[in-house]
Amino acid sequence: MLINYWYVACRSKNLTNKPLGKKILNEEIVLFRDSNNNAVILKDVCPHRNVQLSKGKNNKGHIQCAYHGWEFDGKGKCIFIPSLMSQDKISSELKIKKYNVIEQQGFIWVWIGDREPENTEKPVFIEELDLDNWSNTFFYGETNTSIDNVIENFMDSPHTGYLHGGLFRSNKEKHTAKAIIKTTDDGVTNDITEEDSNIDSLLGNLLIGKNSKVFHQDKFILPSIVKVQYEMGNYKIRGYHIFTPIDEYKTEINVRVVWNFGFIGNFIKPLVNFFGVKILKQDVEILDNQGEIIKKYGEDFSSSSADTINIYVKNILNKVKENKEFKTNIEKEIEFRL
Repeated sequence: MLINYWYVACRSKNLTNKPLGKKILNEEIVLFRDSNNNAVILKDVCPHRNVQLSKGKNNKGHIQCAYHGWEFDGKGKCIFIPSLMSQDKISSELKIKKYNVIEQQGFIWVWIGDREPENTEKPVFIEELDLDNWSNTFFYGETNTSIDNVIENFMDSPHTGYLHGGLFRSNKEKHTAKAIIKTTDDGVTNDITEEDSNIDSLLGNLLIGKNSKVFHQDKFILPSIVKVQYEMGNYKIRGYHIFTPIDEYKTEINVRVVWNFGFIGNFIKPLVNFFGVKILKQDVEILDNQGEIIKKYGEDFSSSSADTINIYVKNILNKVKENKEFKTNIEKEIEFRL
């Protein structure tokens, strides 16, 4: 797992007037809003008797422990101990670890690392959310496998005709797909051109139609984001899949889907929601199974040429974990059946 990066802690709408306990990168954290409604993230432990602060409450912008009522402000400093006499003072050393937070575009991001983030290190920005005529929706899930394997799943095209067969693509008739894989400064892109551009499935026929030319790109963005985009004439759809490592074998999935379908954009939202929920459920179930088997027997993968993109992504992740540089602008063309 990569630690010196921004990860989504939760959606902004999910942090209300109650503290929210989370686990990210094996760290127990608590989120709450201070008196200015700013998101605050502290280590989820009261230094008094080590009870989780997430079991307590938000008291006018301070987090109050459920056990003895000790309160801490947005900087993690203890500012009130109910049992103290008026003449007693609270030690200035009585603090809780505070994490860096950025709230943008409906997400609260946290930096859990062994150093401070540089000014140039920012969470990914979803350009389409700030554009007119774009509709959007959201999906959430958790799966019991490593974040690396979750990234692979959402970068992978060959599984779609089988795991999602009938909903998205078909496993009946295969055609040639050509992919151009290229390493970038922040990850890998995979541009896919299909010999037969029809995506023979219920979703493809409803949204794309017959004989439509389709541009398809999968992009991995460090540390754990997969952007999938399709363009069908004037129609455009993007999926931002943002993954957060809970621990070595558990991953949180936040999916923001945005699309521009002109005047019918908002009318098709129920359709996008229906298919999105079903497809994500299928992915989570198969990833859970994968994680269960890997826990039992270890990870021992075999690959074909269609797995080239995932090998590139894995190589970059390994390089970054080892604090080594990876080569950019490395390009490779492959063909496979899709």
